[in-house]
Amino acid sequence: MCRIISKNVRKSSQTSKVEKLATGFEVYIAVVFIIVGAILTRIAERYRFPYPIPLILLGLGLQFMIGQEALGEIPLDFLAQLTLAVVLFYAGLTMNIRETRLSIRSVMLLATLGVLLTSIIAGATISIFSPAGVIPLAVALLIGAILSPTDPAALFSVLESGGVRVKRKLFSILEGEAVFNDATAVILVITGFLPLVSSPGEQNWVIVIGQFAGSMGLGVVLGLAVAYGMGKLLLTFGGGSNTSILTAATPILAYGLGEVFSLLPIDLHPGALAAVFAGIFMANSRRIGLEVLPQKSMRGVMKNFSLVFELAIFTFIGFTLDFDWFFQGQNIVFIGVGLLVAILVIFIARPISVFLVTLTDSKMNMKERFFISWAGVKGVASAALGAIAIAGIADPNIGNGVNAIIFIVVLFSLVVQGITTPIIARKLNLIEEQDSAQEIASQRDATRHSLLFLVDQYTEGKVDSSIYTILKAELEEEIYTLEDELRRVISDRRSQLKMLEMREEIYREKLTYYQAEYEQGKIPDLIYEDQKLELQAEIDEIATLRRQLRSSRESDN
Repeated sequence: MCRIISKNVRKSSQTSKVEKLATGFEVYIAVVFIIVGAILTRIAERYRFPYPIPLILLGLGLQFMIGQEALGEIPLDFLAQLTLAVVLFYAGLTMNIRETRLSIRSVMLLATLGVLLTSIIAGATISIFSPAGVIPLAVALLIGAILSPTDPAALFSVLESGGVRVKRKLFSILEGEAVFNDATAVILVITGFLPLVSSPGEQNWVIVIGQFAGSMGLGVVLGLAVAYGMGKLLLTFGGGSNTSILTAATPILAYGLGEVFSLLPIDLHPGALAAVFAGIFMANSRRIGLEVLPQKSMRGVMKNFSLVFELAIFTFIGFTLDFDWFFQGQNIVFIGVGLLVAILVIFIARPISVFLVTLTDSKMNMKERFFISWAGVKGVASAALGAIAIAGIADPNIGNGVNAIIFIVVLFSLVVQGITTPIIARKLNLIEEQDSAQEIASQRDATRHSLLFLVDQYTEGKVDSSIYTILKAELEEEIYTLEDELRRVISDRRSQLKMLEMREEIYREKLTYYQAEYEQGKIPDLIYEDQKLELQAEIDEIATLRRQLRSSRESDN
């Protein structure tokens, strides 16, 4: 009897160890996700393409390597809500409110009416052009709403790494639209279009409109309350790790408080907008009766916090995609449907809504309207909203279909729009010429000047040694970072110069070949003259670019 009990105890103990080991294994895999994702993000920025692309591919690759069972059931909808809270708060915290005010009318119209128009136009076109019976109208409208928000975060990283800086007005419109339309789309999806699919025929549109308006208004109020309360705590108890903890907790508190109202009979969802306005109010703390908050520290914390959540959501979206479902029966048709939806949303719904909404802006020309419509890259907001919506759809076939379409559209948008937008900005002449190396060098020189000033103050006995040590280390670290960035920019410039030199040699070699063939009578006059003019134009353009790069190098030195 005792032996049997002893065996059972040992067996139970071994089972417990296996369960603990399995749990630990899941944690290790998640950590590996984040580490590899961070490396891929850095590589993407270096080679100037949107960082979500390799993250999604990483998730797909890991799914084939270890299988979805390795991580158990992932609460993707909960992760998506946390991601939205953090990303929207960071967007509000970093938004340049002064620049946005210059284009506030266009920003607000794009973020409200633009989102609604994109949702309806996209939904209608998806329903009309999709194969009969594949996507019902209610599901099409839901997909349109999920794909209505833009995500210029990845786009801006590509523009910046490529040395492309769009005009201030366009940048402020794209930034402001992204901050507000993400929150608007969250409310629109959850209060308006998701119930159409999950509970068809039960909507009272008067109540839905009231819920939408109530969520918008309450979001602003909650954002103000959270910003004031957390701002007070930061000013009283901040400093060191406390600043990091309190800052990181703010978006989750704002979003969580907002979603508490969804448990009440009124069923409001102001969490997303509360997170946005908490960030905006904390970035402009003097306007709400507070002293200036430690903006640099807060933004540094939220930049890293936001990146971790984006790494997680994009990787897990690729990891959790149900490939087996794709190849069951007629489900493979959703690959084609997804590509069709991508074309309809990007080339029809978004341009129409942008052109209609910006008609009142007489100062905006057609090139700028086209660029704004093309730069509406789909990203983290659409991915997160898709995860939330799928969790609320009871029918697994509809849920898998929506998931597949959103996955394809987001990936298509990131590849096509994300990569081509910098090229289009240059072609349309919508960039501000600015020497990035000169800008970094001036920042470095200003920091060096500040360091010398600090040393003088310390030498004269005006600064305590402990304060001097801390400030000196901060300034030296800043100088080191700027010099490292300057070296990278100059190295890129040298690589560009070498490439241009080689390209010019190739064109000259082509020209020499055509000339030799022409002299031997192997090609007629017309072909020779056309090729000669075309190649000479290319050579002249390269020569101009080389002169510009050389003059930039001389100014760097």
